Amino acid sequence: YLMMSWQQLSPLPKMVDFKKILPKKKEEEEYYWSLLIEPGWVQAGIWKIEDRKAKVVVVSQATPWNIDDDLLSSSDTVLSSAIQNFPENLSEPSKTVFGVSSSWVDKGQIGVEYLEKIKKLCGELSLTPIGFVVLPEALAHYKKYSEGAPLNAVTLGIYKENLEISIFSMGNLLGNSQVARSVSFEDDVGEGLSRFAAGINIPSRFLLYDGREGELEDAQQSLMKVNWDDFDKFKFLHTPKIEIINVEVK
Repeated sequence: YLMMSWQQLSPLPKMVDFKKILPKKKEEEEYYWSLLIEPGWVQAGIWKIEDRKAKVVVVSQATPWNIDDDLLSSSDTVLSSAIQNFPENLSEPSKTVFGVSSSWVDKGQIGVEYLEKIKKLCGELSLTPIGFVVLPEALAHYKKYSEGAPLNAVTLGIYKENLEISIFSMGNLLGNSQVARSVSFEDDVGEGLSRFAAGINIPSRFLLYDGREGELEDAQQSLMKVNWDDFDKFKFLHTPKIEIINVEVK
């Protein structure tokens, strides 16, 4: 499902040709890295293509980072953690798909300052970049794959300094919004939703994600107590369902 939205990191054509990396024979089976970089968190996984689908075989725990040097060392940590559970008789992957937050991307391209971070990681950690996915869009693909229907939901990335809000209708991304955190988590969510164009029907479903599930449970409980009628700029057709995206699933 990740592969359905990946794009080139370089100025080459945006979409990777999926067929070119499909193994032609079983003995040609190849493994790939996924490196997920979120504000404050990084996580790694190893996957392969099996029966023309992406199958994740190893997942690391999420590790925190704050500054660029932290990102390099934390990325090294999660890659090392993942490879410990990878069969010794198989070659370690090099080709890498990067997962990034919506704040890193503008008009389908990773911002220059963030692209430099990825280039540094590739150079220091011997990774070969083959594309990237935007996390909310990858989650939408995953939900379509696992539930059998296009996603209608608000995805909510919860981080120390910002909230990242995306709205999907029938699997289509309607827009993204980044909101600086204040003392009120509920008001921050309301502020983010109010930034979308008037007339958009906000789906009555939230998908919450970040690097620590304990914090997600607190956020879930907070949103379940909100009286959404108090907000004037948007309305829900019925009380939203609040769900948590498991860290390993993400």
